Amino acid sequence: MAACLCFRYLKPGGYIRVAVPDGFFPSVDYIDFVRPGGVGPGADDHKVLYTYKTLSEVFESAGFTVELLEYWDEHGVFYGSEWDTDGGMIMRSMRFAKRTFRCHDGKEHNYTSILLDARR
Repeated sequence: MAACLCFRYLKPGGYIRVAVPDGFFPSVDYIDFVRPGGVGPGADDHKVLYTYKTLSEVFESAGFTVELLEYWDEHGVFYGSEWDTDGGMIMRSMRFAKRTFRCHDGKEHNYTSILLDARR
């Protein structure tokens, strides 16, 4: 597993910043865009649609401590914290995304991803 290899070769105290499509994003159009085999660019080679729970589990099971930076939960609630772009710029985030999707609440929301830092 890639997370195990990262843990093996990363120095203690080091981290990797990860951004992947969010399986709990509250928009049918977004999910269709990013799901494995979806209609969005690059979705044809997606293999898994993660949630904050499943992605955290991947890194925690490899030995990392996980800090979630941005994600949607299973109730359609968005969680975000301040994060430093010097640690890794992520365009598909609440602050920087240009694209939006109409969500279940009828509002437009930025094209966000699950963002996390996995620290060794």
